[in-house]
Amino acid sequence: MARITKNPEERKAEIMDAALELFASKGFEHTAVSDIVKKVGVAQGTFYYYFKTKEEIMVALINRSLVEHETTIKAIDQDANLSPFEKVNAILFPKPIHQKVGDFLHHENNAWIHQKFLVQKINEMTPYLSRILAEGTKAGAFKVKHPQETAQFLLTAVNFMLDQGIFAWDDMNLVEKKRAVKQIVENIVLKDNTSE
Repeated sequence: MARITKNPEERKAEIMDAALELFASKGFEHTAVSDIVKKVGVAQGTFYYYFKTKEEIMVALINRSLVEHETTIKAIDQDANLSPFEKVNAILFPKPIHQKVGDFLHHENNAWIHQKFLVQKINEMTPYLSRILAEGTKAGAFKVKHPQETAQFLLTAVNFMLDQGIFAWDDMNLVEKKRAVKQIVENIVLKDNTSE
């Protein structure tokens, strides 16, 4: 049987996708490099051509997800048809992440990876949300005295509270929580909070 040669980027993506599935189903700690290459159907050396360690592929998976997320955030930030408040809501309450990424992050053995992902996500989103809050305040849409700290607070609170991997909200509960949190966000950014 002839050996199938794939484009290096296609092969790398295939290895990452296989690792993502296994990390989601078995957990990072319980997945071996041998499991990944077996799933892809390649030699172990092929894995090491692209990644030095299992930790490196995990970082690559997180970074890939964050790059996709940042592309969405940039589009929201640059959308002239959205009001400042619509931009705030779109950044704080985005579409759910890819199911397999969610499964990977929410696996009980991957809690430390989940925490790392949330911190990176919040750090990545803070400059965009800070600028929107500052510009919205300058334009009179908001009354936010500390845009950066407000952005960090809102991102941390929303990402933590509405994360079903942290709190096991059922779907009905999650809808209710999201509705309440949106009202809280509105009170924070639209209410006069200029006093110390």
